[in-house]
Amino acid sequence: MSQHRQLTATDIMTKRVVTGEPNDSLSGIAAEMQRHNIGSVVIEENRKVVGILTERDFVRIVEQVGMILDRNLAIHHMSKPVVTVQSDASVADVIKLMKEKHVRHLIVLNKNQKVVGIISSRDLMKVATDVMSI
Repeated sequence: MSQHRQLTATDIMTKRVVTGEPNDSLSGIAAEMQRHNIGSVVIEENRKVVGILTERDFVRIVEQVGMILDRNLAIHHMSKPVVTVQSDASVADVIKLMKEKHVRHLIVLNKNQKVVGIISSRDLMKVATDVMSI
């Protein structure tokens, strides 16, 4: 029987992380999500992750606020604290963490706690279809 290396967060993550700042407008964040065809923007302050805005957050915001205006800022609506995972975590651990925390996005950190990627439920579906050869 051949030995297969266990897949890790690094293997399945998206390396390009789109970021915003706490004082960015929600309309600007939404435009970035649309432009990059992504489901989340990581909010950083002084190169430190302080929150995340996801598609689910925008649904909640529209329900609560009624309309997304330029004066609504990321800092007032972002999800926090952010759920993170170490880059060497197994895919099984990634799935378990996402399930336990009820999140669809995990920020991936290296051993120095620097953001190196993001994992979405879409990334997990891609790896599942690759493994299952669907």
